Amino acid sequence: MESIQYISVVNIMIGITITYFVLEVLLMLNGIDQDTSNKLLLDWSKGKSFFIPFALGAIGGHLFLGTSNAAFKMSNGMFPVLILFGLTIIMVLIAFKVPFKKSKAFLTALLIAGFLYGHFFWSMNYTVTP
Repeated sequence: MESIQYISVVNIMIGITITYFVLEVLLMLNGIDQDTSNKLLLDWSKGKSFFIPFALGAIGGHLFLGTSNAAFKMSNGMFPVLILFGLTIIMVLIAFKVPFKKSKAFLTALLIAGFLYGHFFWSMNYTVTP
């Protein structure tokens, strides 16, 4: 029997997925060209929100891969999240202080770096022992 917390998290994730799917369909059918979530995220990333590819990569590496190698495990499970939050704050500050062109290669490198961060340092595959 699953715990109530687990069932709640699953239901929330299902709700978010359904909401995103409906929103994406509405964006595709609204008659405005180039306004799907992918295009909007790319445009935002080329502006002051270049942290988006890194964050999406970290979430992807965290959810879909993840190592179980204890060499990468941090002593506290909140450290990877705090580091990710800190890196995002730094990227936002850089975006507002230093104007520069964000090429697709740069954004792709951030996505890969985030994916590696999520895979190695924010892995869901570490065994939790009480």
